[in-house]
Amino acid sequence: MAFSKALYFAALVPSQAVKEEVRNLKLEIRERVGAAHALKLPAHITLIPPVWIQNEKEPSLVDAIRGVTEKQLCFPVKLQGFGRFDQRVIFLNVVDPEPVKVLHHQIIEALKGILVLNEGKELHPHMTLATRDLPRERFMETWEIFKERKTHLSFEAKAITIFKHNGKTWDVLEELNFR
Repeated sequence: MAFSKALYFAALVPSQAVKEEVRNLKLEIRERVGAAHALKLPAHITLIPPVWIQNEKEPSLVDAIRGVTEKQLCFPVKLQGFGRFDQRVIFLNVVDPEPVKVLHHQIIEALKGILVLNEGKELHPHMTLATRDLPRERFMETWEIFKERKTHLSFEAKAITIFKHNGKTWDVLEELNFR
């Protein structure tokens, strides 16, 4: 019996003002080196990376995450300066990643029995600016522009957004507010 699957991920999405600032940074990178992949999604901090789930498990996924958000208080998130993963990704640093890591762990626990997640890999909370299509030969040039740049952004984490891939783009499936 074949089951239909879809791709999902969960994230913290910042305020509109922060989304616009981050979009401007992504646009700057696109203008400089042509990297546009990160523009496909609004600014976000991933809590659960993209994972394939059988469609009939979607309500269980949403309910499990809702169980976490119903107990979660809002908390401040500060973004300051830039970081990188090797020569693949440039991102904004999360100043105090601990509340995001705790939330991630709570979601992982809530999803046990619903899906299998790679628990061995530690979460490094960040907000991606350039990824997959950032040309390797232009990475260092791009990194030099951003590594010393002073950037300070902040927002109140108020909800977890669950995204679902429709085959072409990511759609917001649910926005689950904190208590």
